[in-house]
Amino acid sequence: MKRRSHLLSAVLLMASMVFAGMTWAKPVSFKFAHFAPPNEPAVCCGQWVEEDLNKNAKELVNCKFFHSAQMGSTIEIVKKVKMGVLQGGFMTGNYAPDLSAKFGIGTLAYCMDTYEKWNAFLENKALREELFTSMLDKGIRVVDLTYFGSYGMATTKPVRKLDDLKSMKMRTTQARYPVAFWNAMGVNPVPLAWADVFPAIKQGVVEGTDHTAFVADLRLADLCKYFTRTNHMIGLTFLVVNEKWYQSLEPGTREVIMGSIARNLARERSQDMALNDKMNASLAAKGVEVIHLPPEEMVKFKNSQMKVWKELEPEIGKEWLDKVNKFTADL
Repeated sequence: MKRRSHLLSAVLLMASMVFAGMTWAKPVSFKFAHFAPPNEPAVCCGQWVEEDLNKNAKELVNCKFFHSAQMGSTIEIVKKVKMGVLQGGFMTGNYAPDLSAKFGIGTLAYCMDTYEKWNAFLENKALREELFTSMLDKGIRVVDLTYFGSYGMATTKPVRKLDDLKSMKMRTTQARYPVAFWNAMGVNPVPLAWADVFPAIKQGVVEGTDHTAFVADLRLADLCKYFTRTNHMIGLTFLVVNEKWYQSLEPGTREVIMGSIARNLARERSQDMALNDKMNASLAAKGVEVIHLPPEEMVKFKNSQMKVWKELEPEIGKEWLDKVNKFTADL
């Protein structure tokens, strides 16, 4: 009888310890960052996730969102995610191919160049999984993406045809895909960090840059009074997380965090598409002429990029590129 009493006491003690551990377990930390200020949906969605998790899942997650380059540039943010200093962060589409060549489909001009293509891609579980897990060897996992407008060219002189560009000095980033984009059109681009773009335009060092209508509307409208809609790609940022942290999460906690990300980034994409439809009027209200290229000029722009496709196909992977093109062919 005495032995049974001791056994029962031991079982009760173990149960109480397990219960106490569950009761006093600290919420997991989810610190993530963006390099831009929250003046457009692509950044505001980080605040939405933070508010959602801290309000509705505070017993599971302690969430903190850093924006406006508080954690550095997109490259610095991704490095911090790889090291585990941050659990997550937003990575630009231009930088993504440096970590996985599969992401070249997003920066290869006129490949994944419409919202319709990306919306369908995100709904395709197999394609999405193949792309989003292609950085696991770097210790990071892509969990979702945001949009920030359709690309065009913000310039100080009008670009109504491809030949207009050949006498102009255009800014580019130093990433290989944007440089190849300009070179294919016969333009010698000037590599500049974003912080140097405004003084460079003012001083005439460059006469424009390719970027989305959102960026033209928010930051360039006072300097560049022309915006040519080339629609050569969709502006993207990818939300990445540290893979070890992701795998360490309890399944229920992971589901809560990933669910909040999925809901709020889907909301962001919806708002972005609605805003993109309003950009022509918004730019016009700021005195910017929005130029729509005639069909024959669009053909010239697209044809100019075929040499880039051929050049970068081995790197991106012919099988992967063919798979994506076949999927989007009917879209």
